[in-house]
Amino acid sequence: MKFEFPTLKTIIQIILISLILAVVAYFAFPLFALEQVPAQRLFTYGILAGALLGMLLISTRIYPASSTRVESIFVGNLAFKASPNALRKLFEEYGDVHAVRLMTDRATRRPRGFGFVEMKRKDAKNAIRALDGTEFYGRELKVNVANERKSDD
Repeated sequence: MKFEFPTLKTIIQIILISLILAVVAYFAFPLFALEQVPAQRLFTYGILAGALLGMLLISTRIYPASSTRVESIFVGNLAFKASPNALRKLFEEYGDVHAVRLMTDRATRRPRGFGFVEMKRKDAKNAIRALDGTEFYGRELKVNVANERKSDD
């Protein structure tokens, strides 16, 4: 698990949540309470509840879908002796690799000379820019975004 310091925006959100809950507790709770609770105590409870809620928001941070979306990269003109591990090491220089698939012929089970690498979208773009046209096992790689598979319909 990686620790991240909260951003200024997150800290401001926590403070706003705390203040809103404090004000709501200060004004609304006395209307519904059967017993009298001092207003300062209600305000303090609201601040504490807001701080706890804010910390919960930080610990369960939700990242935008665009930053976590996995992109499939087509890698062509691969040498037949290239292994999935070697290809993974090559692409790991540009980010986390989720999967590597080298395509083989169904009948002969021999390599077909191309494969796919899955990475986060941002890392994939950097890898494509850097690796397209580079030499790998004596062959010049063709690296680009993989096209969607066409349906049989």
